[in-house]
Amino acid sequence: MLLIPFEVRLSQIHGLGVFATAPIGKGTVVWRFDPGIDQRHPVAWLEQQPEHVRRFVDTHCVLSLDARHILVLGDHTVFVNHSLAPNMEPDDDHPVNGEGVVVAARDIAAGEELTINYAEIDADDRQRELQGRSLFGPERPAIRP
Repeated sequence: MLLIPFEVRLSQIHGLGVFATAPIGKGTVVWRFDPGIDQRHPVAWLEQQPEHVRRFVDTHCVLSLDARHILVLGDHTVFVNHSLAPNMEPDDDHPVNGEGVVVAARDIAAGEELTINYAEIDADDRQRELQGRSLFGPERPAIRP
């Protein structure tokens, strides 16, 4: 769940993006797993889902770095875009509700789009990056258990 004031609007990176509406200081916790809003499922859960849910999971959910759980993000976090020079980063040293948090990697100005390197939070994206493959595009396989 996003913990900072934000708005969703058109992004120059891709589609819609999440933009800070107030300054955010470096190290501020920007996101944390909230079991009242977000969901954690074992990867096997995906096998039981219809195809439209699998497509949603592939594009809007996170595969844990240990590749054992799928995180279904229940708020506007799904609109946070990827960057190789992100202004947010994971902090697994201070977990909340069994998951690491996401913090501001540097000071973020009001009006700035929030970004993260997907390969730092998603096992499939990390594997693609290690193989030198694009995180996006037609060669991207769907998440399958």
